[in-house]
Amino acid sequence: MKVMYLQIMINLNRFRPQSLATRTSLFLLVVILSAEFIAGFIWYQQNEKKQQQGLVSVVNSLALSAYTTISYFSDLPLEYRVLALNQLRNMGGSRFFVSLNNHQLPLQTIEPSAGKRLVLNELYKSLSAKLPEVPLFIDISKRRDLVVFDAEINFDQLPVKWRSSSLLYKELNPPIIVIQVPLSEDEWFYLAAILPEPYVLINSQFITSTQLFFMAISALVILFLTWFIVRREIKPIANLANAALQMDGKIKVSPLKEQGSQEVRTAIKAFNKMNQRIITFTLERDVLFSAISHDLQTPLACLKLRSEMLEDKRTREKFQKLLNDMAFMLKGALHCIKNTDIHEDMSPVDFVDLIHCCSEVFDRSRIQLTGQQQHLFIAKPVAIQRCLQNIINNAMKYAQQLTITIEDSEQALWITFKDDGPGIPAKLLEKVFEPYFRCDERAQLAGTGLGLTIARNIARIHRGDISLINRSGTGLTVSLILYRD
Repeated sequence: MKVMYLQIMINLNRFRPQSLATRTSLFLLVVILSAEFIAGFIWYQQNEKKQQQGLVSVVNSLALSAYTTISYFSDLPLEYRVLALNQLRNMGGSRFFVSLNNHQLPLQTIEPSAGKRLVLNELYKSLSAKLPEVPLFIDISKRRDLVVFDAEINFDQLPVKWRSSSLLYKELNPPIIVIQVPLSEDEWFYLAAILPEPYVLINSQFITSTQLFFMAISALVILFLTWFIVRREIKPIANLANAALQMDGKIKVSPLKEQGSQEVRTAIKAFNKMNQRIITFTLERDVLFSAISHDLQTPLACLKLRSEMLEDKRTREKFQKLLNDMAFMLKGALHCIKNTDIHEDMSPVDFVDLIHCCSEVFDRSRIQLTGQQQHLFIAKPVAIQRCLQNIINNAMKYAQQLTITIEDSEQALWITFKDDGPGIPAKLLEKVFEPYFRCDERAQLAGTGLGLTIARNIARIHRGDISLINRSGTGLTVSLILYRD
């Protein structure tokens, strides 16, 4: 279960944005959307409160008009009620529709909502106070669903003269309040009235689909512009990083153009100065060691020649040993500088071919290679070859068999060297990386004591390292790890 969880986290980590432009753009997008939602919510709450107050005022005014109309028709004699209705229809331009029916008409109501409950409660409250003894049937419908008269005809099927002069604002299709009151056993008063603005509160939503669409469009525009601007601003930083990586492969890197923000220009200026100092230091170092190599060879040769003229054999041998040691130290120092040089350019490296090449000077039966390089690795080929050659040479001095194993992944390359030699005392496992240190001082084992020092330096130049460990029984394991990032 734990392994599965780790695998899921690794897979999710791959989709995490890495570039500064993408991360900044997404962060800014989240901030903007959050601000829009918070501001929209606050505006919605305040606007809803104002609309509720306005809606209550409109409903109370409508209730008063409905009460006046109901009272008026209730007080009219029966023979005058029809005449009054005809006159009202002939006047036209009304937001009301009034009729007398012999039964309560069915009504297709709108969906329940907080606004609808508010309107109905206010109407019931206001009309019940004015008509306490009269049963009230109140609900809300839409114009297209409204039926009228005893035949229950759809309102839009009425003659043009009637429907065009009543319940106006057909294009807006506002909610219609329908009030039905029984005046007698077979006579029902029917009043349909348009709910004036802000009737939109009846079915108001926090965010509509249109608002979401415009929010999405604005978010995409902001995301693109932010990504473009941030990417342009961080381009000098990317150039600075590329120049720093190039310095790892070659010393001479062209000065960068100072551009971008003030902080970035300051960093580029400091980088250019550092680059120039490194170039100057490297050139001076090369000149110094070339001079040492040239100037010391002549006096050493003269001293060796003069030591041959000494008559005392013991004194002659002592001088010759001192001169040989001095020449050996000089050669080793120059060799160390040469083999850890960083002037070489980076290029793809095939470790299998390099290991085969380093093993050619030995009996093939003594060296066994397993594993394959699966992914491309960019490094300094000659330096890596020297690193591998030093490790293999060091192992073959003390062992008969050597097993080399390559393990590769997208993050790093592991190469292990397992020999059957005597191993190294635990307290000396780190000391062997010091220059000129040798565990075995036997004269027949040639070497300068710089092999592992040079190998580790090369590994660390490639953002890697070398470690040693004694195996149980006999033998030493040398682990070389080189990271790709």
